[in-house]
Amino acid sequence: MRYTSRMFGMRVLIFLLGVALVVWILVRLARGSSLQHKATPKVDEMVRCEKCGVFTPRSEAVRDGEKFYCSPQHRDEDR
Repeated sequence: MRYTSRMFGMRVLIFLLGVALVVWILVRLARGSSLQHKATPKVDEMVRCEKCGVFTPRSEAVRDGEKFYCSPQHRDEDR
């Protein structure tokens, strides 16, 4: 009788550990995907400076008509 009750206790313990492991894995997967999504920066298009050829993010570049420059100085020098 004792042997059977010990086996039942071990089975319950193993089952609960298995459930805890599955829950832990699901939480880690959910947390990992949300962190990865938040950490991914939005990529800005790169444009090439007409004067020196350096690539600069479009949002930081100086625009003159259809041309892009890395700085106002290069825009003025290229005129």
